[in-house]
Amino acid sequence: MAKLKNYFPLAVILLIYSSCGVSGPQYNLYGPAMYANDISYQPKPLSTDSVHHSTYASATYWSGSPTNNNNNGDEITGWQLNVGQGHTFKGFNIAYSAFAGFGSYLNQTNNTTSQPNYFKNESFGNAGGRFSANTFITSGLVDIRLVGFEMAYSHEFGDYAGYRRNVAGQTNYFVDTRTDLVTLGGTSEVVWHSRKQPLQFGLRLFLGETLGDNSYKNANDPSHLYYPNQQDFSMAYFMQIKNAIFVLEVNNGGGQLKAGLRF
Repeated sequence: MAKLKNYFPLAVILLIYSSCGVSGPQYNLYGPAMYANDISYQPKPLSTDSVHHSTYASATYWSGSPTNNNNNGDEITGWQLNVGQGHTFKGFNIAYSAFAGFGSYLNQTNNTTSQPNYFKNESFGNAGGRFSANTFITSGLVDIRLVGFEMAYSHEFGDYAGYRRNVAGQTNYFVDTRTDLVTLGGTSEVVWHSRKQPLQFGLRLFLGETLGDNSYKNANDPSHLYYPNQQDFSMAYFMQIKNAIFVLEVNNGGGQLKAGLRF
């Protein structure tokens, strides 16, 4: 009995502490599906290629998480179709493309139906365009694209965009309701081909930012603002085998796998 008396105060303290616990995040942060996932590598012909103007068609699978500390356990996945062109001139090259796709936002943070505004997943669609330009010098088998520029415009539509509008202003929900994003930044790239011309490889670094107000807001709680990671960083590895192209790209929002053809 004496031992039970010794443990009783500790049991009471643990019971009180557990009853005061809160499951799930205190605040929910939801932003555009394409944030940190809109930049994507765009191939261009090498200066040593026999053809300096090519059309590229590809499919992309991408997956990532929100770039905030509250809901970064959620998962965003999507598919895109891309069609674009690349041009190489003396000392510089450009590429431009259009894309369209669909995806899903999977809720893995507030994952109980008792949570207000619970959802398992919300679908979305997206469409937009991309532009890229580089200056380069050639050394043997290598094009060194020291200074470059990339830009992406994306428009989002669908259920997930509607969900963000619906919870805007509700208690403990801070959202970015934008459906149009413009991201731009600088690049540095090295592309080379093997001595057997059908094989090409490349590495590209990108550092940029999405323009505008990227904060998560609640109109009924204007004293609090939350921000995602506002620096967009990505690293891409490119490979071309004859007319087939492959790209693996990782960024601060997740990663992408791209496969397609050069015409």
